[in-house]
Amino acid sequence: MEYKKLFIYCTLLVLFSCAEEIDPVRAFEKGDYASALPIWKLRAEQNDLQAKNFLGIHYLLGLGVNRDFVLARKWYKKAATAGHPDAQRNLGMMYESGHGLPRDFENAYIWLYAAYRQGHPRAAASLQSMVTKLSPNNKILLRKKAREYIMEDVLGADADDF
Repeated sequence: MEYKKLFIYCTLLVLFSCAEEIDPVRAFEKGDYASALPIWKLRAEQNDLQAKNFLGIHYLLGLGVNRDFVLARKWYKKAATAGHPDAQRNLGMMYESGHGLPRDFENAYIWLYAAYRQGHPRAAASLQSMVTKLSPNNKILLRKKAREYIMEDVLGADADDF
């Protein structure tokens, strides 16, 4: 009897270890938010920055969850402060547009600039829209604040183009 239980346990262990894990990016892209969301939550608890950013997207857009701007900002900020460029841009866009929080062009600039300096492909266009919203001196101060959220190996000379 004991051998039978052991055999069943080992068989189940092999089956579960061989089971293919769902790729949450592919599930998300296919619109299968119910499959992607629990994987993102698990990975976010393990400090995966991409997962934190994707949780922000889920909550911002209400994909598989109730739309919640507070939770979107929370997840974006966790990834953004750790240096994740996508989360930095997403958080900057939230501040610029005022989605779920008061419009704040200074915080928007900080996060968009951090994403831009790390090579985010759409951050430059987002920053360009902010050129007239802040004074040149203010932008210099905000770029200095943004430096703490920019990965050191990416950071070169301070650019003055935005």
